[in-house]
Amino acid sequence: MDDATFSIDFAAAYAILAILLACAFFTATNLISAMYSASYADDLEPLAESLGDTLLRSPGEPDGWYIDPSAARNASIIGLSAGDPNVLSAYKLEGLYFYNASGLKEALGLVDESGLYGLRIEIESFDGVVYRTAGYPLPPDTKDVCVSSRIATIKEEDGTYRDACVTLYLWRKHVGAM
Repeated sequence: MDDATFSIDFAAAYAILAILLACAFFTATNLISAMYSASYADDLEPLAESLGDTLLRSPGEPDGWYIDPSAARNASIIGLSAGDPNVLSAYKLEGLYFYNASGLKEALGLVDESGLYGLRIEIESFDGVVYRTAGYPLPPDTKDVCVSSRIATIKEEDGTYRDACVTLYLWRKHVGAM
């Protein structure tokens, strides 16, 4: 009878120890994964800042890249500036619709032959009148997204100005996903 009690106690203790070791292993694995995912997003910050500078400070090359789709395809670089830094042209915001997600990356000068990067641009006026998006939709399970937000002004066709926020999302595909 004592042998049966000892073996049941031993089996229960062994099972509890195995459960604790498994929990510790999975917790350590998740912490290491989260640390690497956060470092991937930090590595993208200089690139996201550079892309944001290009969008908000450059008028684009050539100047009329936003007029029609063929001019947009032939643009060497796109920019949303109406002439002054952080003052965006409403016409150029409409010109973003000429680009699909991969074409937008190329037009911003992001070299991505392997298709490793995801890019999304959101421009929203504070009064809610203007809202434009371009690029890839942000996958819900991506954990390593670098977000770069900037305050700008949108110059409308009729000469009115609207304060806005330009948010650029940049991530590496297939890194940090669940």
